[in-house]
Amino acid sequence: MKLFEPIEIGGMPVKNRIVMAPMTSHYARKGIVTERMVHFYTARAKGGVGLITIEDGIVDYPLGNNTDNPLAVDHDRCIPGLTKLSKAIKKEGARAMLQLSHAGRRAGHLSPRTMRLDRTGGRLPVAPSPLAHPSPGHVVPRPLSTGEIDDIIEAFGQAARRAVEAGFDMIGLHCAHMYLLGQFLSPWANKRKDAYGGNLEGRLKIVLKIIRRIRSEVGTGYPIVCRINGQEPEEGNTVDELCFIAKALESNGVAALHVSVGFGSILWDKDFIPAEATMGMPEGCIVHLAENIKQAVSIPVITVNKIRHVDFAERVLQEDRADMIALGRALLADPQWPNKARQGRWDDIRPCVSCCQGCVGNIEKGQPISCLVNPMLGREKTARIRPVGAKRAKRVLVLGGGPAGLEASIVASQRGHQVELWERHADLGGRLRIAATPPGKTELDEFKAFLHRQAANQGVRIVLNRAADVDAVLEEHPDVVVVATGARPHIPEFAVTGNGFVKTVAEILNTGVPEGDSAVIVGGGLVGLETAHYLLEMRKRVTVVEMGEALGQDMPMITRMPLLLQLGAKGARMLAEARAREIRTNGVRVDIKGEETWLHADFVVLCTGDVADQELETALGSHGIPVHAIGDCRQPGDMPAAVYQGFMAGLEI
Repeated sequence: MKLFEPIEIGGMPVKNRIVMAPMTSHYARKGIVTERMVHFYTARAKGGVGLITIEDGIVDYPLGNNTDNPLAVDHDRCIPGLTKLSKAIKKEGARAMLQLSHAGRRAGHLSPRTMRLDRTGGRLPVAPSPLAHPSPGHVVPRPLSTGEIDDIIEAFGQAARRAVEAGFDMIGLHCAHMYLLGQFLSPWANKRKDAYGGNLEGRLKIVLKIIRRIRSEVGTGYPIVCRINGQEPEEGNTVDELCFIAKALESNGVAALHVSVGFGSILWDKDFIPAEATMGMPEGCIVHLAENIKQAVSIPVITVNKIRHVDFAERVLQEDRADMIALGRALLADPQWPNKARQGRWDDIRPCVSCCQGCVGNIEKGQPISCLVNPMLGREKTARIRPVGAKRAKRVLVLGGGPAGLEASIVASQRGHQVELWERHADLGGRLRIAATPPGKTELDEFKAFLHRQAANQGVRIVLNRAADVDAVLEEHPDVVVVATGARPHIPEFAVTGNGFVKTVAEILNTGVPEGDSAVIVGGGLVGLETAHYLLEMRKRVTVVEMGEALGQDMPMITRMPLLLQLGAKGARMLAEARAREIRTNGVRVDIKGEETWLHADFVVLCTGDVADQELETALGSHGIPVHAIGDCRQPGDMPAAVYQGFMAGLEI
């Protein structure tokens, strides 16, 4: 496979063509490398990656911070931690590259909605020009003076020196995603009239000066890799101008180009591809942008963004559309992706579903990253699967074949327990089966299939169409029972179900859509909005009623805003701060900010959350059987929590 052919970057040999893309982890503390961060990157190096790119190293901390807990490289006190990190990566046979960055006008913005000056040391963000980023909450930055530009050039040079002293094999320069250097490059953000603005040569000036300053620190043979955008908005660089930038970087000694896309905003252009392509978007949706750049230069070109499958990655290389493949979220989902790919174990790769919940979503919330499909992410040292030994093996009965129950079954079986799983439906998946039904959610089917496949491969005895009750469980005499039977839908006092007019979301997605042209959805969170999308595809007229101040507040902004745009374009009526008061057989009475109105409907869908169903857990516990309750039957929550609880139950048995 070409994926596993060696390649050179600026004379530096790399064992294969798989790159770990730089991704913010929030594992640093006050800018310093932590043990958790070391174990996180080491696991990906052990997984067979050829080149590990460390997340943004901020050269001007905290003024250049892009998130709450970025990695710093602005002071020599950072060197010991960085040294430990590079050594750990290289010990596993991977090359290590540190990406240097400054957020510019995007500094201090944890999410597209919020900006806090305490994240930038109390100082106003800086930029080429006093133009605010287009997302809400961004402030007008202070334009840099030429003297301050000189200081930033020096900061990049000193950061490069520290990277070399810390033992990194290469340096990455972040010129994409509308961070500071990307802001200078783009006429969309750079309106300067001096030597650092105007024509393309002027806008390139700071980047080329930084490259020369870095070169003075690292020498002529040390590889510098630049990350650039392959697409800009209408007011930005054209494709020809981006190719000109690529050629200029090559002629100034850059050893490779990593072609990305995105501007930290998805509000101003519904057709623009974000840096993290989401569920429903095609795989490799920006490979064509890397291909454009590759045709303009002779140095290696790296492509990225929602590359998930081995055969797709291999095809990109075989068709000569790029020279290397950068995996981001795919390596969060499964750090062993390269090794499994090389060994032909493609079906054993835990699939990224591009949900952005635990990675991008947690960054928005200021939390360390996690992963819906990989509960071990960020716990690489502590959450190890250790065999129990034959003498300690137990008979484990798992009740419920949703994500929590399947994960518990897999882990318990891996540890040596004898596991049987009962599922009351004819198919496994539970909430996964329902969640995969709305448009653009088929990636969840892959995760469901993976869990089913792994459970079967681990020897779990799966019994379908088997409902669980206390007597049936007692007849089996299990040593341990894992209850993962899910939750009941929460039915508000004003709603009466069972009349064919009021439906729960599970009834809609499982058994079909009622007759009639118009629907009112009560509840405008993730489930309500995705149900609205599903009904709109069925050509229904849809109104969503949400009592909160905004719709989709339980969603990451990167998935929330495109979905709201799609719903609006398809004609959905979306009402925030609207409380349903009464449901009749022809509609819903709603209080909208103190004013009552009547919404006609042919049927109503309740998306008002769930209630934990603890009856079986309580009954089994009264018989003295050790019980682990996981997932929604323990406490209704999101799918990442269910998978994590299943994983932990498997470890604790």
